[in-house]
Order: sequence, then structure tokens, then C-alpha cells
Amino acid sequence: MIQTNFRFGHWILGFEGYLIFEICHLLFSSHPFPTCNLLDNRVSWGSQSLLMKTFFSLAILMAFSLSFVSAQNTAPQVVITNVAVDEPSQAVYVTYDLLDQEYDPCEVWFGISLDGGATFLVENGTVFGDIGTGIQPGTNRQISWFAQDVPDLYQAVIRVVADDGHPVDIQSLVDQVDEPGLYDRLGQIAIKRHHSAAPSGLDEVRDSILSALNQYGLQVEEQPTTYQGATYPNILGRQGGWVHEDTTYIVDAHYDGVSAGPGADDNATGTVAMMEVARILSQVPCRKSLRYIGFCFEEQGLVGSNQYVNKGGIKPWEKISGVLNMEMIGYFSNKINSQDIPPGFDLLFPAATADIEAQLNRGNFLIVVGNVASQSLIDTYVAAADQYVPQLRTVSLAVPGNGQIAPDLRRSDHSRFWDDGYPALMLTDGAETRNKNYHTSKDVIDSLNLTFFAQNVRATLATAATLAEPMHAGMDHYQLSDLVGIQDGAIFAFPCEVRLSPNPASDQLVVQFGDCTLDNLTLTLYTADGRRLQTQQLPEITPEGVHFSLSDQPSGTYLLTIRTGKYLTSRRIFVK
Repeated sequence: MIQTNFRFGHWILGFEGYLIFEICHLLFSSHPFPTCNLLDNRVSWGSQSLLMKTFFSLAILMAFSLSFVSAQNTAPQVVITNVAVDEPSQAVYVTYDLLDQEYDPCEVWFGISLDGGATFLVENGTVFGDIGTGIQPGTNRQISWFAQDVPDLYQAVIRVVADDGHPVDIQSLVDQVDEPGLYDRLGQIAIKRHHSAAPSGLDEVRDSILSALNQYGLQVEEQPTTYQGATYPNILGRQGGWVHEDTTYIVDAHYDGVSAGPGADDNATGTVAMMEVARILSQVPCRKSLRYIGFCFEEQGLVGSNQYVNKGGIKPWEKISGVLNMEMIGYFSNKINSQDIPPGFDLLFPAATADIEAQLNRGNFLIVVGNVASQSLIDTYVAAADQYVPQLRTVSLAVPGNGQIAPDLRRSDHSRFWDDGYPALMLTDGAETRNKNYHTSKDVIDSLNLTFFAQNVRATLATAATLAEPMHAGMDHYQLSDLVGIQDGAIFAFPCEVRLSPNPASDQLVVQFGDCTLDNLTLTLYTADGRRLQTQQLPEITPEGVHFSLSDQPSGTYLLTIRTGKYLTSRRIFVK
């Protein structure tokens, strides 16, 4: 059996920086805090150590005892504190702390990844222990995983998720839509961007999307797509679900434009909206997965979305349960007769026609287009808009089949999903039936109604959140390869027995070792908040061990680390 107790990793910030980082995220998890984000960007998840996580647990417990308790329910925290592998029996034993300020019972899930943490979809072997519903907060919770047919257990990444069942306030997410930020980003995207007429602009917009989705911490990939010798990618940002990861909802828009440019409505509005939804929801754990996609070459015949749907963009394990395709969502007019009704529209959609005519054909609404097979998705969108953005007026259409009877309703990327049997919506202001600047050089930001645009962003965000099911949850993960080290200088499990007496202690602590031949040990005593109190060097192990004076230390919990060469272990010390 190879075991580790609170193992060091390769740290950038040190004890104090790490604790600041973790406590920031604990105390300000519902209100983004720039300092936390800055620190977060400096630490790779793969380098997290169990020792630091122990400090995290202790820091949280201390924080919970302080008087400044938030009026808002705090999400639970999970901290994996110990992992052991029994190779002969193909078993992995996990110890974790489940911390919840309100001491709510939680539902706990255990996940396994064999692709470096990209997905946690492995259903392999048997898992039992402190998982499932009704798990009470506390320390030293146990999970056992008995694997089957895993050639190398150390390639696995394990994950523990806990949800206390408190609902997430979707309205608070909707209210985070940043109207000034939308306007600023429109300025970046609403430029001439065309693969032959303005390739530098298309390059710039592509890079802006890639930069944003990477900044939001998503799994980002590019799916190359070629048209007439020019290659641009579909840009895919993935937010994996924490429970039903194989169920995926897509929020998308096409980022290319026509040669006339600058395409503010078509389709800078959709692109910016996709990025804003990603900005907000990427910070919220969800039960189901979300994909944020910028499609290329839409204006050349839906080339990008066809590539995605039919040539490997959808993973074999993915269940695409709904698509929210934003296609021109910024043009609004309250003038009478500003909304044209195409010939035959009244025959196909009499209720929608009556609704528009009752408003004297004003172009003051968002059109929610689905096929009949997408009716439940239409209903979800309209209900979310009514609940969370009541000032937005919507008109919904459900076209028979895949829309062949109404070709104008197939003129965007959603139709490629219809053709493959996936539920999908086109969210639109009606293009040339309302916006006479469509596909001209007059399609500029100043022609748009930014209030209407922001309302449509909010409605789409509310729908995506409703579908993906935000969680009031915490999570921790651990890469089993860290148990044996994957590079020079890695830390290995400590090979000696360590005895502490007395523990709890009062005036003095004695540390003794079993029958070992190690030398040049370094023993360091820390407070629970990471301050170094004492360090002692031990050239060789002696029977009398090492004595630490605790007479000046107040009651509480402390941590002792013992290190020699590549070996490390740690122990909690309690002072009476």
C-alpha cells in the first residue's frame, strides 16, 4: 500500500499566500473578489498538496467560529485530506472533510477521471462509504473505491462533490449581466470580420473569444473549419457538469460577418451575449454541462455548425439536450409597422401573427424560434424570460418538422441541430423583417437598442441556468499520480512510524520514530493559520526523539511536518 498524509506539492505562494487564497474563496465565494482571482491564476490545480488542504480545513473551521457570519447560506466545502492506494486489491481509500457553516446534511458524489480531469465519466468498479444523501458535515469522512480493469490506478483523478440542497438564486445571476461591459465588448466584436474581405478583423475577433473563454477557466478547444481555402475554428468552451456531466446544453452564436461589415447586430450581438453568459455561468457549479460555442462561416452556408454537428464536434458520450442559438438580438423598434410579417406567416403561425398585430406591428419583441420537437425548450425559454426578465416581450414559433416549410426560419446554425434530431432554438430580432440595416455597412452599434439587447442576454442566461441546474455545492479533486511523484523532486509517502506523546499536549510534545535509518530530518511546527513556530534539524534518528516546548502556545490546533529528502508526513497537534 502506498499512502500519503498531507503531502507537499510544488508551491508558488507558500503557506500564507495559499491560506489567503483559500479563505478568500471561502468567504467571498458568492461575490467575486479580485485578489482571490489573482491568486487563483497563480496556482495550478495539479500542484495542490494535501498538506495545504489540511491547513484549508483548519482555516475554515476557525473562520466558522468567528462572529462575522454571512446572512447568506454558505455553500459546503470539501477538502480531500488523505488518499491511500492498495495496489494488490486495486483499492483507493479517500478521507475528506465536509465543512458546512450551517451544518446542513449534504448529498455527496464521488467521480473518477481517466483523462487527466477533463471528464469524470468513469463508472468502474464499486464505490461505497460516505456518499449519497444525508451525509453530515464533519472531518474524516471515508470513501472506498475498488477499481476494475484499470491498468494503472495512478492515472486516475478522483473528485468529491457535496451539495447542501439550498437553491441557487438564478435572479442574482441574471442581475450580474453588465450592460456597460456589453457595450464595450460590442466595440471589440462589431468590426469588419470576413475570411477574405477582412481576415485581420476575423483573426482579432477569434482571438478575443479564445482569450475570454480561457480567462473564464473553461475547457477550450478549436475545431478547424475550412471554406474556400481559408481556415477558421469553431471555438468551443466547455463547463463540465458536476453530477450529470454527459447531459450538455449549448449556448452559441456565429462570430463571422459579411464583407460589408461591421455586423453589429449580425452577429456581434449574439457573440457578445454568448461570451457574457459564459462569463457569469462559468463561475457557478452546475449539475449538467454547458458548452459555449462561437461558430465560424455561418454566412457561407452554416459551414461551421455543420462541421460541429456532423464531423466530430459532439463527443460520443454527450447527450445534447438543448441549443440556444443567438442570431441578431439587438434591434428594437417601438414604431408602428416597424415589424414586417412575411407572406404565409399568418397561416403557419396565426397566434403569433395576432400577437404582433395587436401591438400594431411594432418590432418590440424577441422571436423564439423552435421546431415542434423543441416545444419544451421553447416553453422553458419563455417561462424563464417571463420570470427573470418580465419587461422583455417574446413571441414564440414552433415550425413543423425541421422547418423546410419555412426556409427563412432555418437561416442560422440551429437548423443543423434540427436536422440531426437535437432540440434547438433560434433567438432573433427578425433580421431584415425588422432591421433594414441587415447585411449592409449601416449595421452599426448606434443602430441598436442596448436595453433590449441586455434583456435578451439576461433571458438566455436565465434559460441556460434553469436547464443546467446550478448547485449550492463544493468540490475537491486529487490526482493519484501525485502519490508516487511524476517529476524530479516529487514527494513520496513517509516510510517510518511516527509517535506523538502526549497528544493533546500541554507543556511539551515528544516526537519519536520507529525502526528507521533516515537522517537529516527537518521538523517544523506551524499554527493553524500557517505561521511557522519552530523548526528543528535532526541529523539522525535517536531513541529519545525530538522535544518541542509548547508552554507559550495557546490552546488550539497545530500542524507538525516532518521531512527528509523526498519523504514527507504531517500530523495534527492539539494543545490543551
